[in-house]
Amino acid sequence: MSSWRGTRRRGLAAHFGPLELAILDVMWSRGELDVTACVRHLDGGQAYTTVKTVMERLVVKGLLARRKEGRQYVYWPQQTRREVEQSVAAEQVRQVVDGFGDLAVANFVQTVSGDADRLAQVRALLAGIADPPGGSGAEESDGTPGVTA
Repeated sequence: MSSWRGTRRRGLAAHFGPLELAILDVMWSRGELDVTACVRHLDGGQAYTTVKTVMERLVVKGLLARRKEGRQYVYWPQQTRREVEQSVAAEQVRQVVDGFGDLAVANFVQTVSGDADRLAQVRALLAGIADPPGGSGAEESDGTPGVTA
């Protein structure tokens, strides 16, 4: 098996560039900041213009908002870290399910089945979901655990 699993980025780090995530982390922890203040709170000694460019891109992506104060902009997060994690996770799951269908769901079930706490969480979430209108809930199985035909 290849070693890509040991080096891949996880969570938000897999979705955002390192500087984007560093800026978001600063903004989530500090609230409203102008570019100069954000640069001071970053660890890498990034150039003002680089940080300003990335912050502007985060505005376009809807992750930061801004308002003009004097000759500069003040930025703040549009969503909490948890809200961004939820949104990114939901989109990633949609992409996997859209691409792999029931196979993705079956593999998810197999993955969580080895962790009692996660399995209990999944069962509780499933118990709270109503069957869609017109769904019988009794479909044929194709023999793969968790997969219906």
